[in-house]
Amino acid sequence: MNLNKIIGISLTALLVLTQTACLKDKVGNSDSKGGTNNVVEFQNSSIPVSYTSVYPEYANSLLWNPDTSGFNINLNWTGTQYTAPEDIKITIAIDTAALSAFNADQSTNDTLPPADAYSFPTTVTIPKGSNGATIYCHVTLSSDWNYNASYALPLTITSSSYGTISSNFGTAIYSVSGRNKYDGSYSLRERQTGWATYGINDGSTYNWPNNIGFVTAGANSNTTSDKNEGSLLPAFTSSGGSTGFGATTPLFTFDPSSNALLSVTNTTPNDGRDRTLYLNPAITDSRYDPSTGTIYAAFIMTQTGRPLQYFYDTLVYKGSR
Repeated sequence: MNLNKIIGISLTALLVLTQTACLKDKVGNSDSKGGTNNVVEFQNSSIPVSYTSVYPEYANSLLWNPDTSGFNINLNWTGTQYTAPEDIKITIAIDTAALSAFNADQSTNDTLPPADAYSFPTTVTIPKGSNGATIYCHVTLSSDWNYNASYALPLTITSSSYGTISSNFGTAIYSVSGRNKYDGSYSLRERQTGWATYGINDGSTYNWPNNIGFVTAGANSNTTSDKNEGSLLPAFTSSGGSTGFGATTPLFTFDPSSNALLSVTNTTPNDGRDRTLYLNPAITDSRYDPSTGTIYAAFIMTQTGRPLQYFYDTLVYKGSR
């Protein structure tokens, strides 16, 4: 074999390896390992959560409207012809064994949603002359929906009337989380009093510089988060900067009918400081205003051996988080 042929073979092998390594790096996918050039598969509905998982996972964070939502499931054809040479009838099903394998592979604890919370067509046709089809998974806020659970739908292509089922993308995991109407990213304007003994500006008003995440914790409850500070309840320094309480995570609970704020409590385990939160009884209009997307919250924090600290918060909705 001469040198030119060796170089040509090496370059071809390198190209094949490069294409295989990038298999999951795009929103589109194509299975080069299906054993045939005529392959049916799940098409990416978003960038996969992980490039190393045993099956691709697509995260779906649902906003109820008012109690229904859903997401797309994409099916794809890839073959020697760019489009399907005939109508291709595909059957899909829940695959609990795949979910168990995924959990073991990723050290997760995903479970199926309640049976009455989701529905999707189990058959789909990729029309002749097309290279894909989309079905919709309907999700309903069922009475037994658990906001603290990690739900996922493991789907597998069980049959195809033409072509071969993909070995890479014949199974996919669709994780599902629900968000209540208060969930989102907020700006925070906060006034605090009762801090003089801490050397903190007492009674000052501060615009919290980072987006505050209002994170669904239940049907009508939310916790707050600030990924930049790592603290859930900010405070002001005497120089006008900010500090925070690592042992204080407010949980806000609303009345779903009136949107009145029913309670504010501390969900962080006690670290010896015995911090508690409760609504300020002197302020009676703590609430969520759906017309402006604004939350008004007046609450008090107690600590053993410390004076009461008062918080007057205005959170203005900026968008989904």
